[in-house]
Amino acid sequence: MRRFFFSLLRILVSLGLLAFLLTKVGVRETRETLESMDLRYFWAALAIYLVGLVLKSYRWQLLLRAQKVETPLPKLVSLYLIGSFFNQVLPTGFGGDAVRVYEFAQYSKRPAISITTVVVDRFTGLLVLFAMASLALAFSYQLVAPEVRAAIIFVFLGSLFITWAFFQRAIWQRLKGLPFLPSLARRGRVRELYESAQAYTLGPFATALAISLAFNILIMIINYLVALSLGVKIPPVYFLLFIPLISFLLILPISFSGLGVREGAYVYLFTQAGVPPSLALAMSLCTYGISVVTGLIGGLLYAVEGYKGMRESDQPR
Repeated sequence: MRRFFFSLLRILVSLGLLAFLLTKVGVRETRETLESMDLRYFWAALAIYLVGLVLKSYRWQLLLRAQKVETPLPKLVSLYLIGSFFNQVLPTGFGGDAVRVYEFAQYSKRPAISITTVVVDRFTGLLVLFAMASLALAFSYQLVAPEVRAAIIFVFLGSLFITWAFFQRAIWQRLKGLPFLPSLARRGRVRELYESAQAYTLGPFATALAISLAFNILIMIINYLVALSLGVKIPPVYFLLFIPLISFLLILPISFSGLGVREGAYVYLFTQAGVPPSLALAMSLCTYGISVVTGLIGGLLYAVEGYKGMRESDQPR
C-alpha cells in the first residue's frame, strides 16, 4: 500500500510540474516549437544514443570480466535496452538499474556480482559526468548562478570521497570491527556482496572511467544536436555545466520517469544561457523522446524474450 501511495504521489508531482511549466511557457508556443523541429538532427541524436548504449554495455562487460564473469556483449546490450524500457514505466530514474540487476542475476545466477557491477557501472558514469562539469566550471563559472556552481562542486567532491573510500581496505577492516557487523558479515548474501565489491582493483575501475568519459561526450553531442534541431545555438560549455545536474536530478525518486523534473531543470538552467523558455522546454521533451524510443525498443525485446521463455517452458521434456 505504501509503495502504491508513493508511486501515485510521484505521478501527481510529474503531472503538476508539467502543468505548471506548460501554463508558464505556453502550450501553443511549445507545440509550435516542436512542430518546427529539424528531424534530421533528432534522428542523428537517436543513432548516437544507441551507439552510446553499446559503449555502456561494453563498460559493464569489462566490470563483469573483473569479477571473472564472461558475458556476451549482445546480451548486455539487450539488458540495457530493457532497462531503458523500465526507466520509462517505473516511478524512478534508476528503476531500469534494478531490472538490470534482477535480469542479470537470473541469467548468471550470481546476484551479488549483478548488484555490485550495476552499482559501479552507474557510479563511474556519474563521477565522470561531474568531473567534466567541474572542469568546465573552472573556466566558465561566471556563466551560471552560484547555486548551480555549488551543486556541481558538492556532488563532484562527494563522488571523489566515495571513490577514495571504496579503495581504502583499511576502512573496510575498521568497519568490520563495529559491534553489529561481524554477525551481519557472516550471512551468505552479505558476505558475497562484500567479496564482490572487494574484487575490484584500480585498473578495471580506471578503464570504466575512460569509457564513461567517451559516453558522456556522446551525451553532450546528443543534447547539442537536439538544440540545433530546434534552432538553439549556444556555446557547448553550457551543456557541460547543465547536463550533469539534470542527470543527477533524474536519479532522485521524486517524479515518474523524471517527467516534470527534467523539464523544469531544462527551463531553469538553459534560460540562464539565454534560451527562451519554450525552446528550453522543447529541448527537454525532445531528449525525453529519444529515451522513449529507446525504451520502446527495449520493451519489444523484453516481450520477445518473454515469449521465447514461454515457448521453451511449453516444450515437452
